Amino acid sequence: MLGNFSSHCSIILTRDEPDPRGKKHNRSVAQFLRGRTKIKMSHVFPLIYRHKASYPARKSVDAHEQKQMFATTGPVDQSNHARPYLSTWATRLVASEGRKQVGRATRDDPDDPDRRVQLRAQTNGRRANAHVVTWTELLSNFNLKWIAPKYCIRLPLVWFCTESWAAPMSKGVVFVRKRRPHPIIQVGAIASFIVSRNRYANGDLALILGIWQFAVKAHIDLKRVYLRFGYSVSDTTSRNALNTMSTAGFVELKETVQEATQSGETKHALLLDNCQEFCEVYEQGIGRQSELKVGTAGTHITLDDCAPGAIAPKPYYERVAKQDRTKLKTDILHDDIDWPHLPVVIPLNWARTLAEYIPELHHLLPEINTMFRTAPVAKRRMREDRKTISRSLSTNSERSTELQGMFRAVGDFDGQMGINSEDPGDLLSWIRGDGASYANVLNLTDVCMPTGTFKNKIATPEIWHTGATDLNSTSANHYGPATSSDPSSLSKCSNIAGLKRPSNTSSCDYYPTVRNLTLIWKADRSFSGGFWGLTRTFNIHFETDDLHDYFTGLAAKAELPDLSSLLGDAMLLVDRYATQGAIKTSLSAEESLNPNRVNKIPEGSPWVAPKSSNPAPAEDDDLPGLDDIDSPVVPPKAPDDAPKFHEEKDGFTGDRVLRNSQIFLQDFGWWIEFARAVPEGDIGRVWNIMKIWIFKFAGSSDSNYVRHLLEVYCMLRYEASTDLRNAILDNWLLNIKGELGKWIPADLHQEHYNKWLEDMVRKHGGEFDDKFYRQTISPNIHYFLQIKEEVETAFDLERRSQTHTSANLDAELHLLLSAF
Repeated sequence: MLGNFSSHCSIILTRDEPDPRGKKHNRSVAQFLRGRTKIKMSHVFPLIYRHKASYPARKSVDAHEQKQMFATTGPVDQSNHARPYLSTWATRLVASEGRKQVGRATRDDPDDPDRRVQLRAQTNGRRANAHVVTWTELLSNFNLKWIAPKYCIRLPLVWFCTESWAAPMSKGVVFVRKRRPHPIIQVGAIASFIVSRNRYANGDLALILGIWQFAVKAHIDLKRVYLRFGYSVSDTTSRNALNTMSTAGFVELKETVQEATQSGETKHALLLDNCQEFCEVYEQGIGRQSELKVGTAGTHITLDDCAPGAIAPKPYYERVAKQDRTKLKTDILHDDIDWPHLPVVIPLNWARTLAEYIPELHHLLPEINTMFRTAPVAKRRMREDRKTISRSLSTNSERSTELQGMFRAVGDFDGQMGINSEDPGDLLSWIRGDGASYANVLNLTDVCMPTGTFKNKIATPEIWHTGATDLNSTSANHYGPATSSDPSSLSKCSNIAGLKRPSNTSSCDYYPTVRNLTLIWKADRSFSGGFWGLTRTFNIHFETDDLHDYFTGLAAKAELPDLSSLLGDAMLLVDRYATQGAIKTSLSAEESLNPNRVNKIPEGSPWVAPKSSNPAPAEDDDLPGLDDIDSPVVPPKAPDDAPKFHEEKDGFTGDRVLRNSQIFLQDFGWWIEFARAVPEGDIGRVWNIMKIWIFKFAGSSDSNYVRHLLEVYCMLRYEASTDLRNAILDNWLLNIKGELGKWIPADLHQEHYNKWLEDMVRKHGGEFDDKFYRQTISPNIHYFLQIKEEVETAFDLERRSQTHTSANLDAELHLLLSAF
């Protein structure tokens, strides 16, 4: 009876079928179903579902219906009991609605026309409305903080179910884990559902993760597994997308260059460098030989902060024709160096080094950094909110170290940027590279000028290679013999601290040498000993064996020096140990110990030669077999390459070891100033040190860089207009990330690209001018580096350092301090 009553109450009739119920009956049913009555359906359904009679007993004839709870197969009404039926009916209803929501999510959201769900890797033109992927759209679409709310709105049921299954709960409250946050897991699952329904609906996750796997050089087996999961597209699709985006990027680049050209502006520079990788073949044969793959890589740099018409060729050539560079004299170059700036900035570098070394002085570092970024220490800093736009170009297999190769390489890069090398018109191109590239561009300019085939080109040597050359010069000058006992030699210091000495001190590995020389510079006896009197007068030294203990004691007594006092002591020490005047003074005891000198060098204790560890030679009579020798014993001759020892002239009263230490402190102190000015974007400080290096290189074997720096100096001083000079100086450094303190030399930026290219050549083989490298790899390198950071950020991963973390050198530093 109850069943019949319920059926008649809720009967569903067709339009033409008569209704046996009266109007009052219909109104009562409608009011109940609409929840307008005191007892609602929300009260009845839970009572029915939880009633004990709605579920079959364990030993009843319908016990098999217990297994039909939430049944996903078979008829919905296969159960007689209410609870199994209701659970099965609800399961099918939820599944059906979830499928509809996933199906709608495979299409673009009409409420958000700027976001594309379907991104095609390429198109053959058959479908008029096919939307082909671009880098801008790909990167802007990928933001999990946007995708998760979008899924929550477009797929509410799917999001609710997946959150219920994935989210951990505590006392009914959902919380997010740090290592495996469930919203990210939900996005991955739902995105794979969408791609499973429509393989073109890859815009949320699959396409960018496929390209990300390509960028991180994931193994092909990993790519195939992720494809099966629906988390990424296939490797073929990724490559097609990269090719499509490369083509679109070059079209956009050419349009940008042409627009600037038509307006009479030059807003680009060409950065290039040779790239090479030795590819070893383990199974050699005909056509399979190990070889050195050589090519040239280029990057387009967009120039910023240039005055209108700054890089126009006519004013430049008019100034070149005047030949004002012939007026350059040594005194002019010397006087052009800002020598008064060095006594201001070098002591600040010393103070910063000490503050970094002593924990009790760490609180001074923010104030020191502020001083570096403001006048009078700062000279010419680039705009802080600037972000350099760069775009890598297609590689070629030209040998840019040769004139013909450089000529063809520049022509290829010009063509990629939409520049006619044969007839550039009213356009002046800035070519940038290392020393060898710079020299070849200069030679090509001289050789091709009469023919007009390589005109309107200016060039500059880049900063990182210049600094590396000075590092090699310092290394060659100060390392000395490998077994040197001179405490002022870097070899002796390296042996004490257990550091590896470069096998070729004139061409050393950059980063290991920087690390070693920086450690020795910090631990030099002049530096460490001089800081004994930081908080007292200049003439009083507190004898201490450990700077850490000394400053710990000052901290306990609340007597730590302020920055002003620290800088005063640093100025004293720089004047005493790291200036030209100090170097000259150390050659004479009378001058060094002159009591009238305010900054005289303290006299140390007499040096005593260490006792030899070799036993004394035996007497002649004790030598075995001496009587049987007819000819006299001839001592062995020293080899030709044996180190030659310096012998002082009679009457020399100076301290040669001290002088050598002072020269190293001065020379490497300049390099430290150069290296610290670069990330700050202070090209004024960088250029000031580079002008000093002209004199230093002139006295060394680095004759090439003497010419390079003199050429660029003459160009900036005599041939470039004020606007052109400002444009070059204000764009000589790059800030790819647009962050404070993140400026880098352009050639170092290119070296980062080359590292990626050379690694791909080693793995994939082929030549640098193959289609794979020209279309798929090299034009997208700058995006590969960006996409890795974007993915890490999207997944709330901490930014992983791109540099090798060096071990702490405190133990080595203590060894050096003890030895000195």
